[in-house]
Amino acid sequence: MMGDMRFSRSAYRPAQTIPNIKVTTDKGGITTLYEMAKDKPLLLVTGSITCPMTISSLPLLNGLQANWGDRINMVLVYVREAHPGDHYPQPHDIDKKRRHAQDLKEKYVLDFPVLVDELNGPLHKILDVKPNSVHLIDAEGNILLQSLWAGDAKTIQNAVEHIANHSPIKHKLSEVMFLPFIRGAGFMHDTLTLAGKRSYQELLYGAPPIWMLSRLAALFTFMPRQKRGGMAAVLLISVFSLAIYGFQGLF
Repeated sequence: MMGDMRFSRSAYRPAQTIPNIKVTTDKGGITTLYEMAKDKPLLLVTGSITCPMTISSLPLLNGLQANWGDRINMVLVYVREAHPGDHYPQPHDIDKKRRHAQDLKEKYVLDFPVLVDELNGPLHKILDVKPNSVHLIDAEGNILLQSLWAGDAKTIQNAVEHIANHSPIKHKLSEVMFLPFIRGAGFMHDTLTLAGKRSYQELLYGAPPIWMLSRLAALFTFMPRQKRGGMAAVLLISVFSLAIYGFQGLF
C-alpha cells in the first residue's frame, strides 16, 4: 500500500512516450493505444471492481465524459484486483477477468469503454501498476498528464480544459493523495463488502487504521458516500486526540 502513494522512479513521466501496444476491449475487440488516441487525446484510467478509489472516482469520470467526451477519448483499463475477496478473487484466466470488467461496467453504468489488460499486466506495468492512476496521452503516445488518483478531480479537469482550449497543461504530474483518499474512504465499506469477506479481513490485518476508517465511514449512511470519509476521519482523529490527552493526564 505504501508503494501506491507515489509513482515509482522507473515510471514513464510526462513528455516521455509510452509504447504502442495492442489492447483488448471488454467485448473482445483488439486495437492499439495510438489508434485510440489518433483523433483526440486518450485518457487512460486504471481500476478494478474491488478498488474503493476506482469506485469513488466513477461519478467524476462519467461527468468528465459527459462534459468533454467530444474533446477527449476516455477508457478504464481493468487491471489486477486491488482487494480481491471471495466474490471477486484475483482472476487466473482472461475470461474471468473480462467478466469482472463487465460487472464493473454494468453495475456502475460507465459511459465510456473498458479495456481488459492481459493476466500478466503488460499495459498496467507500462502505467506503473498503480490501482487507480490517470495517464493522458496524444496520438504519438506522449504523456501529457499523470495523476496518481482518478479522484484528483481538480488536476484532471484543469488538464482537460487546457486540452480543449489548445493551451499547454500547467501541472503535468500530480501525486495528490489526501482528498482522493478521503473521498474513497466513503466508498470503502460497500466496495470491500461486494468483493467478499476475505477482502475486509486482509485490510484489517494489513492496515488496521484504514479498516477502522472504513467501518466508521459506513456508519454515516445519512450522508453522501463522497463525504462519509471526511466525517469518519474527523471522528477518528478526535477519538485518538482525546485518548492521548487522557493518557497524558494520568502522569
